Amino acid sequence: MTLWCKLLALAAGLPGLAAAADPEMMNLVMPDASVVMEVNIAKIMASPIGSAMGEAVHQGIAKQLKVELTKAKPQFQEQIAGLSNIDWSREVRDIVIAGGPGKPAQMLTIVRTSLDPARIQALAEFTGDATEYEGVRILASSKPGNGVIAFLDNSIVVIGQMTDVKPAIRRRSQHTALPAALAAQVAQYSRYDIWLAATGTLAGPLAGPATGSTAGAKAAQYLAKLAGFNGGLRFSPDFELSADIEARTEKDAAEMAEGLHWLTGMAQSQAKNAGKGGLEGLKLQVNGKHILVSLHVPEEQIRAGLQQMRAAKAIQAVAAARPAPLAPPSTGLPPPSSGLPPPPPGTIRVQSSDMGTVLIPVGKPQ
Repeated sequence: MTLWCKLLALAAGLPGLAAAADPEMMNLVMPDASVVMEVNIAKIMASPIGSAMGEAVHQGIAKQLKVELTKAKPQFQEQIAGLSNIDWSREVRDIVIAGGPGKPAQMLTIVRTSLDPARIQALAEFTGDATEYEGVRILASSKPGNGVIAFLDNSIVVIGQMTDVKPAIRRRSQHTALPAALAAQVAQYSRYDIWLAATGTLAGPLAGPATGSTAGAKAAQYLAKLAGFNGGLRFSPDFELSADIEARTEKDAAEMAEGLHWLTGMAQSQAKNAGKGGLEGLKLQVNGKHILVSLHVPEEQIRAGLQQMRAAKAIQAVAAARPAPLAPPSTGLPPPSSGLPPPPPGTIRVQSSDMGTVLIPVGKPQ
């Protein structure tokens, strides 16, 4: 599970959400939600960065799925093969993930997609019983406890446990009012293409990366100090980052800020040495237990950087395609000889234009 998903699953509380998000999707969110995340893939892929990375993203997903295909059991290979044919950058347009209180915690994944129900059913593992609820078709997972998927219309699907999906279906024609604490962050984060908003504090430390390496152990230490997070990324017209990182104590905040200062300083130094910019607009401020981070990069700078990357990639491609120089053909014969005997010990033979071949003592004054 990614760090973003861990934040969603464990946070049951960090700040912000919503009005700019798709209202049809937002109406499906539970009214007692404590955390919401949106990834607007359509906006991201329409940005300069998304346009440049679109093919790379598609190829990366397809490659990974092919790897999984070779390891999958025979009964799953056809489904995984179908997944590799999806253009995720175009066929999935927007994703909203919402979590709420309870044990187990409520969780809904709401997706706007151009995939039709028949294709989703063929691709996913939702091959269990099919039912209808208030006119909405619901497919159950083939594995008990893995949830259901509901097709609200030709473009929105909802994934979750049946106990969470049925109430979402009932809310589809209503306006969902979020809790005041969560709704208070709407104006701050709703304009971003990717954003995470929540209320409250993490119940316990997040599980960090493997601690087998020094870097992994350091990252785990920082994650243990994290109490909450909310923020957003916008990719167009300019690149913007805004984040509010909440530490468990003011001491933890100071230590985390020190680490962030070191990382950003190193990144700025590397960018400067490479003749590139991009972090001049980075700001980092500590306010009690909160670390406020912001970054702004103008679109012109992004386009210039992407152009440099494409030019460098083209040069590398040309160099890779250039044939290696051919070695001289071997005749199978020893190298030609001058016909002269080897020079005496302590001397070297030198060819002079006016004196012919002469012997020069080695290590003695001339």
